Amino acid sequence: MSKQNSVEQRVLKFVRGRRYRPMTAKEMAEALSIPDAEHEDFFGAIKELELAGELVEVKKKRLADPGRVDLMIGTLLCNPRGFGFIRPVREIDGEDIYVSGENMSSALEGDLVVARVPTAYRKAKAERARTRKRDRAEVKIVSVLKRARTHIVGTFRRERKVRYVVPDNPRLFRDVIIAAEDTGSAKNNDKVRARITAWPTRHLGPEGEIVEVFGKRGNLEAERQSVVSEFGLRDTFPSEVLRAAKRIPRNPTRRDLKSRTDLTDELIITIDPDDARDFDDAVNLKRLPDGGWELGVHIADVAHYVKPDDAIDKEALARGTSVYLPGQVIPMLPEALSNGVCSLRPDEIHLTKSVRMRFTAKGKPTEAQVFNSYIKSARRFTYKEVERVIKGGSLSKKEKRLQKKLLEMYELSELLRARRVEEGMLELALPEAHIVTDEQGNTKGIELLTGDESHRLIEQFMLAANEAVANELIRRKLPYICRAHDEPSPEAIREFRDTIRPLGFTLPTPGTRKQIQNLLNRARNQPYESVIHYLFLRSMMQAEYSAEDRPHYAIGAIHYLHFTSPIRRYPDLLVHRILDEATEGSLKKSGRRAWWKENLPVWADHSTEREKNAEMAERSLTDRRLRAHIAEQTEPMDAIIIAVENYGMRVQLRDSLLHGVVRMSALSDGFYRLDRQSAALVASGKKRYRVGQVIKVRVGAYDEFKHQIEFVPVKANAREK
Repeated sequence: MSKQNSVEQRVLKFVRGRRYRPMTAKEMAEALSIPDAEHEDFFGAIKELELAGELVEVKKKRLADPGRVDLMIGTLLCNPRGFGFIRPVREIDGEDIYVSGENMSSALEGDLVVARVPTAYRKAKAERARTRKRDRAEVKIVSVLKRARTHIVGTFRRERKVRYVVPDNPRLFRDVIIAAEDTGSAKNNDKVRARITAWPTRHLGPEGEIVEVFGKRGNLEAERQSVVSEFGLRDTFPSEVLRAAKRIPRNPTRRDLKSRTDLTDELIITIDPDDARDFDDAVNLKRLPDGGWELGVHIADVAHYVKPDDAIDKEALARGTSVYLPGQVIPMLPEALSNGVCSLRPDEIHLTKSVRMRFTAKGKPTEAQVFNSYIKSARRFTYKEVERVIKGGSLSKKEKRLQKKLLEMYELSELLRARRVEEGMLELALPEAHIVTDEQGNTKGIELLTGDESHRLIEQFMLAANEAVANELIRRKLPYICRAHDEPSPEAIREFRDTIRPLGFTLPTPGTRKQIQNLLNRARNQPYESVIHYLFLRSMMQAEYSAEDRPHYAIGAIHYLHFTSPIRRYPDLLVHRILDEATEGSLKKSGRRAWWKENLPVWADHSTEREKNAEMAERSLTDRRLRAHIAEQTEPMDAIIIAVENYGMRVQLRDSLLHGVVRMSALSDGFYRLDRQSAALVASGKKRYRVGQVIKVRVGAYDEFKHQIEFVPVKANAREK
């Protein structure tokens, strides 16, 4: 137990004691006989307990147990319609709690807040659940512990004498008022970043000053810069990082190769997307005399070049991951590394970490080795080229050997996939919307990408390598950072079961992985397939990085980690370093394992946070461009109903996967009401809109400032069939 944890436990035991009365931190230090030399650490521990929701500051800076004074600490999650929920920091405080817009005080979306939760509210909880009546006791935010943001990105508007910024984030539903002298060079409809100078009150929105202008709303570069700014992405590398990357030798030296296994005589290839610029993984395959298989997965050895705490490493840690925006990649590593030294281009010698795995003829794993190596890729294949070969196409006469090898790889990948599905891996049929751009970056159209055989081939090989390395670290009791995916909560499974029942699908209790996969298989090629798969995706937990050994639910793996993409994911680089230290014997040194144990949880949490932030940025800009493109369409579009609510229904366009809303007010052919039992909006004359139904819609309203879109039915298509 660390010294700080020991102090925190003493504080909590003291505060939760019967005789405790609220006192200041200084008074508490005196009561607990904390030496003067340790006061700084003690006050730091107090602050950590406040942020963790275990202590709360009341009048005159006195500290108390939140539960004893009807207070709770949590994160404010806002709804674009003007209300929000407070998600408690402590699990013991239960579920999210509703808070009205007028009771948010100065808090904004994402802020860590202190809220007053009256005893009457808590006591009425069971009654509300039973009667669904809203009690009169209201939750109020009384203070903000930690601000989620100091700046807001949006569109500058000037209407008569009023100047304001409309936030891009719809959950920031209050416009930022800008004084005339604080507009800088911003013109009407410019994309800008504003610094908040005065926080909102019950009746007034926040005030601010414009500190950066990106350009006209709708301009591609202006929109991109606004997303980069909003999500705090690091768009450029510091000069010292670029200089450090430039100093790295382009080719490996003899010394680099000396202690590595030479694999340059192996028939090794890379398979990547058509537009890929960095190739961080390569594969090779052999048939064994007994009919089994020997698979090699070779990963760029980034850890050889990027050393702990050097300039490149610090920048990579801060970024955590590469970010894939439409038409652009913001890499984790400088281009000299990601597209140069570490990119496994054909006919070049590159340093790698290899996983050599053996499988039986039926694809059952038998053994695996992890070692340092160097390779020379024989050929760079694209997914489309491999797909053509799998579908029966031919390569040139000179490449017949490679053609045979690709077909063997496909055969093994399908064996691995079938075995993994049998053991519990879930397969969701969910395509991705890809924005097709021209040379200037303008949107040309939308392409739906599905996981074809060539993608599945590489996916299965990478899954096998990741799992093999995870098992190796666990077997050798090495430091460990896993890719964890927890199973859905019973409540989520129950809600999923209730939602799909009106569609004619049933899920047995308790809803095991195998039962769920059988359900997903039954839905395949059925009218409701995309809805069933989408609804189950919503019920699943998000994957995350963890320093604890936790399983991966969706993959069906007991031990799993990320090893195969150190160019674009920081946790993979950490795994490479752990392997290096194990090989060099560094982990035998006193205190080294303790050092990893202390730091890995911090890096795991940071990597998870950066990954989620990158995904939100990618989704924000992609959805923004999708909505702008769809808003220009005049022809009716097919949409599938994915949810029904009191306000209307949520739909997904079939050709672009874009989500939007059809409001009750747009259903002009009758008075509709929500029927949760049948998952439908129903009206007289058997008219209904059901979840899973495909309807024709057109754009009804498009808020180009908040990037929100609403649809209306093209004609009366609500007759039940």
